[in-house]
Amino acid sequence: MILLIAYIVLVAGFVAGVVVLVDYGGDVTMVWGAWEISTSVPVLVLGIALFTIVAILAVGLIGWLWRGPRRVKTAMGRRKREKGYEALTSGLVAVAAGDAGEARRHAKKADNLLGHPPLTLLLAAQAAQLDGDAETADQQFNAMLERPETEFLGLRGLMTAAFRRGDRQAAADYARRAHALRPDARWAAEAVFDLQALAGDWQGAQHTLESARDRRAIGASVSRRRRAILLVEEGRKALENLDRTEALKRAREAHDEAPDLVPATALLARLLIDQQKLRAAAKAIEKSWAATPHPELAQLYVETGRDRGVSHYKRINKLVTIAPQERESHLAATRAALYSELTGEARRHLGDLGDGSLTVRVARLWSELEEMEGHEELANRWRDRAVDADPEAAWQCDRCGHADAIWHAVCPGCEAFDAMLWQPPRGAVHPVSSEPKFLIPNFQDA
Repeated sequence: MILLIAYIVLVAGFVAGVVVLVDYGGDVTMVWGAWEISTSVPVLVLGIALFTIVAILAVGLIGWLWRGPRRVKTAMGRRKREKGYEALTSGLVAVAAGDAGEARRHAKKADNLLGHPPLTLLLAAQAAQLDGDAETADQQFNAMLERPETEFLGLRGLMTAAFRRGDRQAAADYARRAHALRPDARWAAEAVFDLQALAGDWQGAQHTLESARDRRAIGASVSRRRRAILLVEEGRKALENLDRTEALKRAREAHDEAPDLVPATALLARLLIDQQKLRAAAKAIEKSWAATPHPELAQLYVETGRDRGVSHYKRINKLVTIAPQERESHLAATRAALYSELTGEARRHLGDLGDGSLTVRVARLWSELEEMEGHEELANRWRDRAVDADPEAAWQCDRCGHADAIWHAVCPGCEAFDAMLWQPPRGAVHPVSSEPKFLIPNFQDA
C-alpha cells in the first residue's frame, strides 16, 4: 500500500513538472568561448534527463564487466563446494554401509574439493577405521584436535580407538579431556564414569556422577540407581578392610537411595544381622520385598528370627502377605512350612505356584514334601524330574550373557556397568548352582 502511494505521488509530481515546463516555456542560452547554444527549457531538461540515464547505464555496464571475473570465480567456487559436499555425503553413506573403499575415495575427493574442512577429517578417519587402518585413523583424529570445532569429536574418536586396543589409561585421559571440554555432554560423562567404575575407582565415579547429574547430563532416576550401586561397592570395599561401621553406613545409604536394589538390601541386612539388629534387618527386607523378591533376601529374612515351629512359619509367611503374587514369596513360605513340618501349608504354597516352568528348586521341594509325608515313590519321581527341570535364576549380564551366582557392579564378561540382572540363565558363561548363594561374599570370618 505504501509503495503504491509513493508511486502515485512520483507520477503526479512528474506530470506536474512536465505541465509547468510546457506552460511556462522559456529559453536558455549557454556561451562557451566562441560557442553559443540556445534552446528551450523543456528541451534542456529532457537532454539532461537522457544524459543522466545514459550515464547511469554506462556506469552500471562498466561495473558489471569489472565484476564479471569475480562472479565467475564465485560461481565456480559454489559449484566446487556443492560437488565437495556431495562427495562428503556420499562418503558418509558409504561409511554407514560399511564400504571402506568407496568411503576412502569420496573422502579424498571431498578433501580436494573443499580444502580440508573439518568433516573431511572425520570422513577420512572413519574410512580408515573401516579399512582397519588404525594408524591413519588416529592421525586424522589427532588432526581434528587442532581445530576448536572438531576437537571434541576427535577426542571421542581417539578414546574409542584407545579402548578398542585395550589402552584404558589413554582412553581415560581422552575421556577426561572431552568431559572437561564439554561437561554437559552425556557420552563424555558416561565414558569417564564407566572407566572409573571399571578401574574400581568408586569415589571418583561418584564425583563424576554428581557432576553429570547437576548438569542434567544424566536423568535423576538413573543417577539414584547408579549412586546406590557405587555405594554398595564402597560398602563391600570397607568390609574387606574390616571397617564395618563404614560398610554399614554405605549400605544404609544405598538402601535408602534404591530400596529395589537387591544387593544393597542384602548387604544392609547381612551387616545388621551380624550386629544382632534383627528387627532393623527384617524391616529393610520387608521394604524391598514387594519390588524385588529374591531368594537371598528370603534366606536373610529367615536369619532375622530365632523362632521355630508354627511361629517361624507365620513370620516367614509375612512375605506372602507383602507380595502374594510373587513366586519367591511362596517358595520361602514352602521352605518355612517344611522346616516347621506343616506339610499341608507347604503343599498349598507349592500349588499356588501354578503351572509355570518347573525349576530344580521347585522339584526338590516337592520331593522333600512327598518324602516327609512318607510317599517315597512320589519323592523319587520328583528327584528324577529335578534332573531335567529348568535351572534356577542367576545374576546374568543382559548384554553378553555372562552368568554368576554373585552380583557384580561391572560385568566380569563384557565389563558393562549395571548389566547384571536376576533372570533364568541363557547361554551362561559360567555354570551356576541350582541353590541360591549369598549375593555378597561372607566376610564375617575375615
